[in-house]
Amino acid sequence: MKKTILGAILAGAMFGSVAIVPVAQAKDKVIVVWADEKRGPGLKKFLEGNKVVPGYDIQVKVYASYDALDGAYQKATAASGPDIMLNPVGDALQYAKSGKVLPLAIPASVRKNMSATALKYATYRDRVYAVPLDIDTTSMIWNNKFGAAPKTFAELIETFEKAKAAGTATVGWCAGDGTWGALPFLTALGGGAYGYVGRTTTPDVNNVLLNTPALIANIKKYALGSDGKSNGLFAWDNCKAAFTSGKALAMNTGSWNLPDVKSAGIKYTILPTPTLDGKGVTRQWAGYGGAWLTTFANDHKVALGARKVMNYLASEEGSLAYALAMERPSPNQAITSKLSDDVQGFAESGSKNGAVQVNALLGENAGGSNYYDVLGTVFKDIFVTGKDVKTTLDAGAAILKANFKVGITKA
Repeated sequence: MKKTILGAILAGAMFGSVAIVPVAQAKDKVIVVWADEKRGPGLKKFLEGNKVVPGYDIQVKVYASYDALDGAYQKATAASGPDIMLNPVGDALQYAKSGKVLPLAIPASVRKNMSATALKYATYRDRVYAVPLDIDTTSMIWNNKFGAAPKTFAELIETFEKAKAAGTATVGWCAGDGTWGALPFLTALGGGAYGYVGRTTTPDVNNVLLNTPALIANIKKYALGSDGKSNGLFAWDNCKAAFTSGKALAMNTGSWNLPDVKSAGIKYTILPTPTLDGKGVTRQWAGYGGAWLTTFANDHKVALGARKVMNYLASEEGSLAYALAMERPSPNQAITSKLSDDVQGFAESGSKNGAVQVNALLGENAGGSNYYDVLGTVFKDIFVTGKDVKTTLDAGAAILKANFKVGITKA
């Protein structure tokens, strides 16, 4: 009679003639995620070590800045590149055009809770290339030690002038994220970036708002001292320290800077920057941050697992975990009520005052410099050097007009 294999093994084990060798478990595959210094630390806390996809380990690499992250991705190869990127959703579309991003299938269960604007922002040629996870926008944070939050920008100006004279303030309104966050100041004083076609959200590239008569007059009237240079009302260059030290009345920034504001012990109110007379609304850029799947995931043989990670992030559970870790507003409408009052305040500001950030226009440099660099030059020339306001703004507007005419063809 033949012995069965099992019988032989059991018999051998009983008599010590067969060694039982445990079967080694397959090592988990690694999914690599890249993010910048604003999203990366929060992402590490809730995603690393979180077995959202069995059989895969998730590693998050944090870069020191957006520029460092984007520069690394531009140079990335199959050997060095990430599987998933956390970055502005607009970047996903730009890279999708060059074939470096994989399209996604967004389930109906996710679509029903997702902002239609957010999904549209993530779509190129009818295909979705990113999962929008946060609303990348700003709001004005008012230091309550200077009194109740102003209902008009004129009131803010008056309060600043009194505080400056008393020696309790050196800055009125700070663009805490540099030129990107300066749009509310420009629109409060009657200017801006560009107008729109009729009542649509389509940019009117022929209507550049950087050199409107109202903006020119109001900068001269309210933002310059007797020497023709800045009087401190407006600051944009590393002015965050002035706010956290209690020397600035207001800072326009995103929720990512709230931890530092809280650590400084500042009592604050979150609200949109008001217009000069309180009528109408100012504008602030509103984009979306999100996750996108790179073609390197195919090279690394982890695309299936990476897609499951994307599905988790897009789900209600994943979106909530992400939003709580980042303390940013979410485009997933099912979780809004579960977020903090502060985060909901930023969401409300973005909803009321947000202007969609069209990167194809703002990043274009056909005229010589992109929108953000133009503002940097204009602000330095006017507020630091003391150059003529109209001449400087006219020159900046000419560059932007050339940029926008080319950029709109790429949008």
